[in-house]
Amino acid sequence: MKIGLAGYSGSGVTTLLSLISEDLDLVEKRTGPEVRSMKLRDPRLDRLAEMFGSKKTTPVHMDLVELGDLRPEEGGGLRTGTLKRAAGLDALVVVLRGFDAPMSPGCRPADELSEELATLVVEFCLTDLIPVEGRLTRLSKEGKLASPEAVLLERVKAQLEEGRPTRRMELSKEEVKSLSGYQFLTQIPLMGVVNVGEECAASSPYPEFEAKCASEGIAFFSTCAKAEQELLDLPEDERVPFLEELGLKSPSSERFVSRIFDLLQLVNFFTVNEREARGWVVPEGTRAIKAAGKVHDDMERGFIRAEVVSCEECFELGGFAQAREAGKLNVEGKDYIVREGDVIQVRFNV
Repeated sequence: MKIGLAGYSGSGVTTLLSLISEDLDLVEKRTGPEVRSMKLRDPRLDRLAEMFGSKKTTPVHMDLVELGDLRPEEGGGLRTGTLKRAAGLDALVVVLRGFDAPMSPGCRPADELSEELATLVVEFCLTDLIPVEGRLTRLSKEGKLASPEAVLLERVKAQLEEGRPTRRMELSKEEVKSLSGYQFLTQIPLMGVVNVGEECAASSPYPEFEAKCASEGIAFFSTCAKAEQELLDLPEDERVPFLEELGLKSPSSERFVSRIFDLLQLVNFFTVNEREARGWVVPEGTRAIKAAGKVHDDMERGFIRAEVVSCEECFELGGFAQAREAGKLNVEGKDYIVREGDVIQVRFNV
């Protein structure tokens, strides 16, 4: 997964990246937009590795990318370097300053946050509009304004000119595929993160703003990134009392990952043997044959069947052999829909 982090100067983008990636020195040593890869630790995977005696454990990875300067180029649109870093994003996270001023514990008014988010969305729309207008100009010169491509681009153009993201358009699978080459920023699933001061850490100070985000299909959560970042110096088990003082039941890194999974509608599944226990991520609704292809192309090409047990039943029974004996190891075909927490062994022949 590749997740982009964006926000205006002073919003705390780098501090959030430092917190989520647990790189305490990031803020001080930063010289430009940074990239960090983080392992998504999953106790279930560790337990499976121990149960099967796996020599290697490979969790899911998430790449976090700072997009950098959000000031537009002369003539409009985000800067070329910013757009290059945004290529191939699975989700875009916009960080909004929820504190009054640097070092201030107070909260900014909700209407200011709404206005800031709206301004960023409009900027993304304008950025997406530039290549659309350019392509329509070329199609016009070629006398192809009645073509299906031009008709679709005119719809996209009207949407973007109104400051509305393309992800909110009703597009067919074929239309989405035909537009994929543009890599529209406004097609990327969006999450808003409000970075608040300590005074607001324990509460949800922006219920109306959160509701507005939900109505527009934008994921949301708030964090006190600076205060939590200062806890990274402590061993993980010693951070709990301090998180409780902030009124937090779980660290922001966990909530961040959870919101991303909800936003992208992802599920985890696991493969495990003596060599390696590994976590995988696929979209909800993924068929077994496609999940097998995620593990290896040969598995998809030569797919015979999948042997599946939930990790909870695997833990309860003690492994695959015991699950088979108890009748809990299900033999599934290529159209089986992978579920959260499935442990899968793929049988294939190539």
